[in-house]
Amino acid sequence: MASLKRLLVCGGTGFLGRRICEQAVAHGWAVTSLSRSGAAAFEGGRVPKWAESVKFESFDISKASPDEIRPLTEDSDAVVYSLGILLESNYYKTFAKSQSPLDGVSKVIQKWNRNPLKHRIEDEISYELMNRDLAVKLAKETSASAKVEKPFLFVSAAGEFPGIPQAYFKTKQQAEQTISTLPSLRPIFLRPGFMFDPSSSMTMTMAVGLKAIGTVNEMLGGNAPIISRDVLKPLSTSVVAGAAVQAIESESVTGVINRDDMIDLARQASFAT
Repeated sequence: MASLKRLLVCGGTGFLGRRICEQAVAHGWAVTSLSRSGAAAFEGGRVPKWAESVKFESFDISKASPDEIRPLTEDSDAVVYSLGILLESNYYKTFAKSQSPLDGVSKVIQKWNRNPLKHRIEDEISYELMNRDLAVKLAKETSASAKVEKPFLFVSAAGEFPGIPQAYFKTKQQAEQTISTLPSLRPIFLRPGFMFDPSSSMTMTMAVGLKAIGTVNEMLGGNAPIISRDVLKPLSTSVVAGAAVQAIESESVTGVINRDDMIDLARQASFAT
């Protein structure tokens, strides 16, 4: 879509966000990245060539007012929210403040099973804040500033994963529900399972393990307990990022984008570059 030129990525220095910026630059977008670290995310290391074409802004959306956010969304043709956390800081604090390891594990499990609708934010970093409230905050300002229908892409999640609290997935779903009701937006919800990236040896190792479990599971003709099929088929961040850019550029793409659709969109993106 040639008319789309300016992309705003909230979380553009993160695990997936920087790959979205990279793919967008390759597709000819003028990219602005918002993160608390700004360009400092690359300090002390080699700055990749694509990053030289990105405008990195040091910006804390959790503290920003609507008047500070709206000019940024108004000046963009599409907006991406790729911030998110797998584990809250208050899980670590809950464990650390417990009287014993057993007591700590018990309290953490209680939090895992809580109802996110009734949960009050205890710390600055929480699922409710990072996975839901800030995404909705950005989407509302994008909606308010949109003169024509504007793509808003939210990086959600698919399935469940051992060790990740239910609240992680619930808050993603709640964000999707609210964003989908806002006017003047073309909402796009990417739902990847486990993602891996060559820059992270840990994710690469985990991806190999999950693929092995998935292969054995398929051979036995059953479903692995707890782990969803999408998680057992990990995706690279490059594939998810390619799908994100292609989804934004394709006017017919809207709503939930699952694993197979992401792979198809990523293929289209690779042909377009």
